[in-house]
Amino acid sequence: MIKRLIPCLDLFNGRIIKGVKFNNLIDIGDPVDIASYYNDEGADELVILDITASLENKTQIFSYISKISSKISIPLTVGGGVKSLNDFKNLFNCGADKISLNSSILENFNIIREVKYKYGKQCLVAALDVKKYYINNNFYYWNIYKKSGKINSNFNLFDILLKFQNIGIGELLLTSIDRDGTKSGYDLELINKITSFLKVNIIVSGGGGGLSSLLNVFKIQNIDAILLASVLHNKKYKISFIKNFLFNNGIFLNFNYQ
Repeated sequence: MIKRLIPCLDLFNGRIIKGVKFNNLIDIGDPVDIASYYNDEGADELVILDITASLENKTQIFSYISKISSKISIPLTVGGGVKSLNDFKNLFNCGADKISLNSSILENFNIIREVKYKYGKQCLVAALDVKKYYINNNFYYWNIYKKSGKINSNFNLFDILLKFQNIGIGELLLTSIDRDGTKSGYDLELINKITSFLKVNIIVSGGGGGLSSLLNVFKIQNIDAILLASVLHNKKYKISFIKNFLFNNGIFLNFNYQ
């Protein structure tokens, strides 16, 4: 299986930002310029997450997606505030290839069935933001958060994964809030548990740092892609450098650069 490296662009009030554990946001730059840069650098796909949309309003996202899609040639996944089939239609018309659903899944699980019937499951990415939950300082399980990580949904992760398994989703985008932006490595305990439970393509996010951390994740079965933000935004590594390292360590990737 050819693995994918996917830059993640968090859109906030018309700018790309990055934080740590979904807080302490730093301005990275213009969304169209950054998308074009990663397209030319050899990214396999792009993910644009409008992190204000699910909290406020999403009217601006359509113009940004239209501008970005006109500048890139790689697949584009868009998320943030998507609640209806009409939202899917509008985003597809703007050039999105896939749509990421997060909060809306937890509030209306039937939207997965509606999307699958109308467009097919290949265009749907089910996104979960999870955080460890402790009782008396002892780790108990992972809770799922919604509204850009602001609100605890009180759903146990594996209850939702069981629903995903039964209904059949296209891809799962899994983000560890505990590791987000820390560059401290991925939550391998979480990833191993999920891959042994859920047999779909999985994109992991949250904690990407050293090259060995990326390699360790790609060695796990069913991990199809890694979402990267901090290590790319701060120019620690170029995508081509990461791909060469992974390829030299037995990971198959796409090397079709612009």
